[in-house]
Amino acid sequence: MKKGKGNLFVLPAVLVAVSFLLFSGIQIYAAYNHQGDLDSANFREAYPGQIGTKLDSCTLCHSGGSYTSGKKVVTLGSCQWCHYKTGYGADSSEENLLATLNPYGLAYKNKWQTKGRTAAALLAIDGDDSDGDRFSNAKEISAGTYPGDPADDPSKVPAPSRVLSLAEFERMAQHNQFMMMNASKSDDRYTEYRGIDLEDLIRAIMLDSATGITVYAPDGFATYHPLNPSTNDSSYHVLGIYPKGTFYYDKQADMATNTATGWCDYSSPAADGRVNGEGITNPDDLKMMLAFKRDGQYLTPGLLTLSNKLDGEGPYRVVPPQKTPGPPDQRSNAPNPTAEDAWIWPYNEDNSINDHNAGFSSRTVTMIKVEPLPPGTTDINTLEAGWPYVDEKKVIIYGAINPRPLYRLYTGLDILINTVKAQGTKSFKNRSSQLALITHLETIKKQVARKAYSAARNNLKQNVAKKMDGYLTGKVDANDLVVDLKVQKQLYNDLQKVWIALVILGG
Repeated sequence: MKKGKGNLFVLPAVLVAVSFLLFSGIQIYAAYNHQGDLDSANFREAYPGQIGTKLDSCTLCHSGGSYTSGKKVVTLGSCQWCHYKTGYGADSSEENLLATLNPYGLAYKNKWQTKGRTAAALLAIDGDDSDGDRFSNAKEISAGTYPGDPADDPSKVPAPSRVLSLAEFERMAQHNQFMMMNASKSDDRYTEYRGIDLEDLIRAIMLDSATGITVYAPDGFATYHPLNPSTNDSSYHVLGIYPKGTFYYDKQADMATNTATGWCDYSSPAADGRVNGEGITNPDDLKMMLAFKRDGQYLTPGLLTLSNKLDGEGPYRVVPPQKTPGPPDQRSNAPNPTAEDAWIWPYNEDNSINDHNAGFSSRTVTMIKVEPLPPGTTDINTLEAGWPYVDEKKVIIYGAINPRPLYRLYTGLDILINTVKAQGTKSFKNRSSQLALITHLETIKKQVARKAYSAARNNLKQNVAKKMDGYLTGKVDANDLVVDLKVQKQLYNDLQKVWIALVILGG
């Protein structure tokens, strides 16, 4: 974990991270563990073949846990649970430490009495089934599954997955949107995010069985989003367009002009020149997105504070727009104003009136699970494996996906070709322009067949996307082959999924 201490009865401060390979070179990370502790060294001596795997970490012997904070139940992974129970080492009593052990960790500790705190104690419980899943500890360790977790056993295989880096995201079609981020307790802000349209990303890789996504931060925070709009007001959907916003401004709310009690940040360069009541128009509409920049700057990577709280926003954040657009309302913990100085936009906890979308916007995203997991697959330990992704600016997408979405790529290209063919000649600069687009798309299909994904992506970007992007500025560009802006937008939206699939395949 970041910023903390804690392992099996040893609490040094230096951390190391390890990783292992899965799915043809896709990198899946083990949790951080502590350098120099006896128990990790004993495990590596007993099972040298498991060095660098997910078992070579705190989660082998430690479990997570939950506690109640007000009305909220907080669930923590093993690292944070140990931090919480021991106060970051301030109270490492036997009782607190025992509360952090899973069944395998307890069995190992109990064996110390006869074998000592050595590798021999671990080998002595090889024949046991510590977690009661009908597989011995030895079989579990040999298979690379947790001997202390009954949900993880050798009968299952890891769910399909794909790790994507910042460099890959920046090669994909980009999505920008100016929007309101309305929080409950912290500052509201108008801001412009840049990143990937999450609908295009998920559509490019998901299986037909997919129903939604669960987004994870490395501190264990998780948010579920259904694919389609739901009647459940507490959820924000992945697919489709959100309502257009309105720009609300008042000096009372402006933190820059009302430094004592202001609550909205209007400092975004994209807010300059806007006036109260003006509609917010985004050429590519308001959508749920996976963002990596805010107001032109990369998002600050998250880390854990000494109070076990996640600080920071990046490298990635899943950003849902407001379902019910409204003004920036005052903070929930704001003092009651006098009658003469009532808040212009008072706080209202009803999300259907004041949509607090920031609270459903996951910060420091490391994992996106496409639900449901395919039958016979096992989940990633989402409360443990995230911090190395933060360090390397990566995200893992797993679950109901195809890590090599060739079928979706060919289908997307066919949709583009057929849509271009179906348009009347008036939608294009001339008949030759229409034929040129069809030729470029057919060439891209041939490049895909040859696995020339990088060349296909460059072809799509230069000879197709740039020939129909005038709608982003509201007028036809000189080099646009498509002159109908509505047709441009339709085609561009379709090609973005093709573009993303090409990058996922290595383009």
